This record gives sequence, C-alpha cells and structure tokens, in this order.
Amino acid sequence: MRWLPSLAVATRLRLGLAVITALFAVADGAGFAAAPWILLVVTLDLAATALPHISIENTVLRRPQVLALVCCSALVAGVAMGYGGPWSKLLILIPAFHAGLHFGRRGALIVFVIGFTSAMSVSWWAHVVDEFETQRIMLACLLSLVFGLLGAWSHRLEDDPPPAVDPNVAAEAGLLLRRLHELADTLDTGFDAPGSAEMALQDLANRMRAARSAVLVGYGDNPAVPLAIRGADRTPWPDPMDEGSVLAMAWHQGRSTLAEWTGDLVARSVIVVPLNDDKGHRLGLLVADRPLVTPFTTEDLAAAEEVAGRHSANIDLSVLFAGLRERAGLEERERLAREMHDGIAQEMVALGFGLDAMRRIARDQGSPLAEGLDDLRVEVSRVLGDLRLHIADLRIAVRPDTGLGALIGARLQNFGSSSGVTTRIHLSETGFRLPAHTEVLIYRLFLQVLADARHSLNSTTVEVRLNVAAPRVELWMAHDGTSSLGPRDFAAHPLNGLGAEITVTPYAGDGVAVRMRMRARGAAPSATLSHERIPQPS
Repeated sequence: MRWLPSLAVATRLRLGLAVITALFAVADGAGFAAAPWILLVVTLDLAATALPHISIENTVLRRPQVLALVCCSALVAGVAMGYGGPWSKLLILIPAFHAGLHFGRRGALIVFVIGFTSAMSVSWWAHVVDEFETQRIMLACLLSLVFGLLGAWSHRLEDDPPPAVDPNVAAEAGLLLRRLHELADTLDTGFDAPGSAEMALQDLANRMRAARSAVLVGYGDNPAVPLAIRGADRTPWPDPMDEGSVLAMAWHQGRSTLAEWTGDLVARSVIVVPLNDDKGHRLGLLVADRPLVTPFTTEDLAAAEEVAGRHSANIDLSVLFAGLRERAGLEERERLAREMHDGIAQEMVALGFGLDAMRRIARDQGSPLAEGLDDLRVEVSRVLGDLRLHIADLRIAVRPDTGLGALIGARLQNFGSSSGVTTRIHLSETGFRLPAHTEVLIYRLFLQVLADARHSLNSTTVEVRLNVAAPRVELWMAHDGTSSLGPRDFAAHPLNGLGAEITVTPYAGDGVAVRMRMRARGAAPSATLSHERIPQPS
C-alpha cells in the first residue's frame, strides 16, 4: 500500500510552501525583495524533480546530480535566511522535504547542516547576527529537519513492494479446477453431497439388512446435519453432542460402536461408524439400526467400516466443493446488496429529502398539492423500507448456530417493529439440523409470504409456526391482509424437488395461509446443492 502521495502531489506540496512564503513576504512588506530568492529555490527544486525523467541515459550519475541540485537549493535557502527577513525562514522547508523524500534521513540531515551553516555564516558576514536571529535560524532549521524526516518516513513506506503473485500458484489452481471437472464427470452423483450420502446408504443396504440408516455430517463442534436417511421421516437417535447418546462415543472419540439402545419403543442394535477426512478428522457418522431380536454382528460392523472408508472421501469432497460454490454465490449476493445500497437506495433517500422540501413549501404556501405530496412521501418511505429489507436479506450469508428458527424469529421481529403489524411465532426444534441449502430454501419461502403481508394494505397480524425434526420439517405461515398468493405461485418452488408439499388456503377472510411439509429427504437431481452452504470444516 502506498502511503506517499504521487510525484505530482509531492511537487504541489512544495509549491504550496513557496506560495505561503511569498504571501508571508508580501504581508511583511518585502514582496519584491523575496521574489528572486523564492523563484531561485523553486527553480532548483523543479530542476531536481524533472532531472530523473529527462533521459534514461547515464542513470548511475542521475542520483548524485539530483542530490547536488537539492544541496544548491538548500544553500540558496540558507543564504536567504541569513540575508532576508522573517519570511525567508520558510524557504528551507522546500529542499528539506525533497531531500527526505528521495534520500531518506541522510538527505534531511544534509539539508539541515547546509541550511544552518550558510544562514549563520551570512548573518555573521552581514552583521545582523544576534541572539534573537540565531534562535529564529535554529528554529527554522529544526523545523526543516522534521519536514525532512517526514519525507524520509514517507519514502520508506512507499518502497514497500506489493506482494508478488507466484504464477505457479495460479497454474496449480487451474490444473486443480480442470481435474475437478474431470472427476465430476466420472462420479455417479457428481459433487452433490446429499446424493453422495444416498450412495453410501445404498452400498450399506447391499452389505447388510438395516431397519433405519442415516449419514450425519458435522465438522468440529458444529451440530450434526442428516444428509440422507432411510427407514424414518426424522432422525430417531439422540443428538450425538448430548452426553449419554448412543452416538456420542463415535462422535467425540472417533471410535466405531456396536451397541444396544433401549431409548426407542423397541430395543435396538445400533452400528455407529465415524466418517473421516484425509487428515483423519471426523466429518460425520454412518449410523444403522434394527430390532435387538436380530442384533448386528462384528462382521456387520466391519462391513459398515468398509462402506464408510469407501465413501468418506467422496462425501468430504462434495462438501468442500459445495463450499467453493457457496463462496461464489455469497460474493455475488454481497455485490448486489452493495450496489443496491450505494445506488438506488441513496437515490431514494435523496428523493425523500426533495419531497420533504416540496412538502414544506407547499404547506407554507397553502397549496392543494400538500396532501398529495404527503401521501407520496409515505409511499416513498414504504418503498425505501422494502429496499432496505431486501438488502438485509441479500447479506444473510451464514446460518446462525441456533438454527432456522432463530433466523426466522429475528426477521419476523424486524418486520413487526418496522411495519407495526402484530407478529406471533411458535417454534419447535430438535438438536439435529437440516442441510443448509434446505434451510435457505425454507427461509426464502418465509420471505415470499412475508413480502405478501407487507404489500397488503390491510394486514394487521402475521403468524408463523415452525416445527423442525430433521429431516422432517413443517412451516405454517398466515396473515389476515388481502393477498395475491395462490397455488400457482408455488407450483415450481425448489422445495418441491426435495419432497416438500406446499398448500395455500384462505385465512381470516381475505387473508392467506401457506403450509409447507417435508417428510423425507430425497436425492433427486433437483436437490443438488447450488450456491448454498452445508456444514464446512472450521
């Protein structure tokens, strides 16, 4: 990063010092006497500035030549200090800054010595030296030393080179991306993490009989997220982060477990195998169970470990690749939010200020347009409020650790405080999380209904009920205002491709109620992750 101004700016600074000196001389009544000295110092300074750019020949001698011109400028300034009046004491600042700028602290010290020596010598020769004059010369020279050191400091900061980009790194990144495209063509599920989890469960089903099975993903201290589940419409086992859970040993210690679990209606035999990345860190669990009357054997546990070892790398790769796509999507959302904030939002604010001025004039003059302008101002405020909410929605980049309910609750509270509409929410969540892309799609469905309530002219109440028991989820949302929503608005919703069912029914007269139920997580092609976030390694 360059802290020093460009050459043109530094030259303007020194010319500004010359102008200040001239104005001070005129105020002192010595304008004509000061003009030759000021012009001479400025001419030598400009010559020293232009010399390195005149020719590229004899570059070895260029630096000593520039230093000689700066020393000459300092000598002239010192003679002026000893000969002239108080105005002359400012001239030494011009060569001092130039010397520090191009020759560092040594240059600043050289100008200080030349200026002080020449000023004192001329004062002694002209018989004007006294204690007061000596103090003024010393103060001016010390000030020039400070200016020179500032220029030297700027010179050091300017010389910090920008970090060079190793072309080999860019080439390596290109090779990796091309290899990823080749791998995506060879894998059965591409880089779809839920699809990869479904393949692991299918392989497990081919090796043993299990009543229920699931792949849970979670890096580090992140909560477990069921990527795929069979034989149940929700995760039936306790949260692996809970103490005493049948999944806790494999989750915390990374050890395969063959255990009996009596926490269900029927006692069950459970196999829990950790999924590890290439560094041996846990990225998730492969879980299967069946009634205890036909318990699993050690051979079944070995087969599950083999399945986990075969599919761990594929699931880990799919999760990491989803992170790359997520970054591109989040950067695009942030760019759109920034452009909206810096562009149309600022123009709307300016328009509102203009309307306020017109309203004030109309009221003062008793114009019949005053009432219409008031209504227009209210409408502009409403549009601006909608725009700010859309910008906030675009900037929601990462799921909160407390889950989908916290995200919806915070957004609903914000809506109620800004619109005055009464809001009610009922939440029920288990410790297991939905996949992040599913949570984002549900949140967008919530925003769609919320926007309909905001645009309604007579909406007074908004009610939300959310029940999450991953992978099962149900969202019910209603408002009592006039609505434009209908079944056709959700016919092609992305949640339908994930096994969701969305229904629209009347509510409280002119209002509308939208219910979304998702009881099973499929692995259809439309369910692939795109520009969304699933659990990432920390």
